[in-house]
Amino acid sequence: MGGRIHGFLGGVLLTSTLTYYTGQLFHRNQEFISQHLQASNHIINNRILTDSELRNTVIPNNHIVRNERANFAETCKDIWNEEIIKMVNWVYGINWYKLGIKLDDETKKLTDKIAESLVNKK
Repeated sequence: MGGRIHGFLGGVLLTSTLTYYTGQLFHRNQEFISQHLQASNHIINNRILTDSELRNTVIPNNHIVRNERANFAETCKDIWNEEIIKMVNWVYGINWYKLGIKLDDETKKLTDKIAESLVNKK
């Protein structure tokens, strides 16, 4: 009789342990997914659809200044690299969403003018 009671209590303990840890796993997954959804929502609303975050953030000054150069070739390489970095930062700084909307509006205006001029000629 004692073996059955111990077996029943062991089964209850095992089942309750599995249920508890499954619930904890679901809770952690829910928190993880919630955090990532909030981060995605923030990125979409503040970086893609508007540039409000870009206007409010201060761009740090991370320039490295050296007082001496190894030789003329190294100086030319540094100037070249600095220009490439400026170009890449400029491309990354473009708000592609707003640019697409503006381009679409301008294209629509242009096609409307062309259509009007063709209709008026006939």
